[in-house]
Amino acid sequence: MEIGITSNLSRRATYIKTQSQIVQAEKKTDASATTCSQDEITVSPEARAAMQKEGIGVDRDTSVEEISKEHDVSSTPVFTSFADEFSKVTSDYTNTIREYYEKEHEENLTYDNPSTHIWNKYKNPESPDFRSDLSDDERAWAYDQELDMLSGGKHLQMGNPYAFSSVGGPPTLTTAAVKAMVASRNQIDQSIQELFTENGVEVPKGTSFQLTVEQSTYSIHVTGLEDEDLSKAIEQALNRGDNGKNLYNHLKLTTSDGEKFGVEYADGHLASVDTQRELDDSMLSEIKKQAGPTWARYSTTYNPHQESMNEKILSLDPTSPFNTKEQKDRLSAAVRVGAPEVIAEFRARQHDMSLAIHQNRDIDPDGSIALKTYMRAYAQPAVNARKTIESYYAEAHAENSSYPFLEGLEHIAQKYKRPDSEIFRADLPKEQRDMYYRQERALLTGARVTLFDPYALASVGGIQNAQTSHQLALKAVQDKMNELRKNFG
Repeated sequence: MEIGITSNLSRRATYIKTQSQIVQAEKKTDASATTCSQDEITVSPEARAAMQKEGIGVDRDTSVEEISKEHDVSSTPVFTSFADEFSKVTSDYTNTIREYYEKEHEENLTYDNPSTHIWNKYKNPESPDFRSDLSDDERAWAYDQELDMLSGGKHLQMGNPYAFSSVGGPPTLTTAAVKAMVASRNQIDQSIQELFTENGVEVPKGTSFQLTVEQSTYSIHVTGLEDEDLSKAIEQALNRGDNGKNLYNHLKLTTSDGEKFGVEYADGHLASVDTQRELDDSMLSEIKKQAGPTWARYSTTYNPHQESMNEKILSLDPTSPFNTKEQKDRLSAAVRVGAPEVIAEFRARQHDMSLAIHQNRDIDPDGSIALKTYMRAYAQPAVNARKTIESYYAEAHAENSSYPFLEGLEHIAQKYKRPDSEIFRADLPKEQRDMYYRQERALLTGARVTLFDPYALASVGGIQNAQTSHQLALKAVQDKMNELRKNFG
């Protein structure tokens, strides 16, 4: 367990600030920053050379506004991340959809109730605005996409065959990911050239070597180069900011199975991405992880004709004026575009349970035993995970609880959010500090801890997904049915 427990010696004097002290400190910081930002700071050539030698960049939070143009943080080349490039690719595709529906969207906005007008166009055959000239499929796509554009277009689905008909069809997650990988490689390659120039690194023509990244520290290393001085110079030039982390994540996506984990540099450039490589399930999983929620917009399960997941869930009060077909269609559209994968999994699990109940009606006629067994077994992994998480943070929670409530909250902030604190956990990566901060605050305030905690659950195999829980629950049902059949047999 990596949660450190601080000493109790003078802890309130060391760690805890009263509200007035915090405010005064912030005022002093603001005043200091204002003063420094107006000062002209110069750095001697000797100091600058020492900084370059150690690979030290200027922190963005420093009060020095400008050291020199060539060493300004904003001008220092950095490696892009796959997430950033994937977002750019998705943004370009999104613009294609926006342009396709632009005229309709502008017309929708001229109505007092744009969403009702959209519903009349695509869902209400009795309306004079109904688009009978379009196919059912075109109307289904237009309804969801135009409705989403009213809310900013945050869930526009990329599988639209009509918006992309002029460019050969809609993009897929694979094509978008490969495009982002190529863009990432090109940008990283360009940044390397700029960093070499900035740091005076000259790589002789014909020189080749490989760049690898140490996972634990995200340090970039040079292998296959006999000139040790050149290797060190290259490493010092490249190891800045998040370059190592972004290169590591890039290599996880672009290195073929069985190959050494790295990228070749030859003839002044990085090797090109293999765009013909087939992406297996594990690679697609990594793509989804790095891309974030945006990947769901390339869903293969999204269906604009999909009805509500559960009519009972979406049904409103029968006496309410809002219990209309339009309201239900609008809510269904929001569910469809916001969680297509969840809908697919939900329906698949419903189908599995229906089969299990049907196959065992001889011993469980109404399916009540199977349902009860399933629900208990499905929930058990979450119960176990919560216990594991609470145990993982038990010592830290005991320490946090030893303070008065507000001081306990400040103590947690000191550990994970205050870099100037004596107990700040600089030994942990930011993502881990953020998780610890969230979980310890939840325990202290009585809120629910998140079960998506890879650090606390590492000892039990990591986070368990819904599909795994479903499979375990189905097995529990089958075991229960077998037991009943054996007892009554």
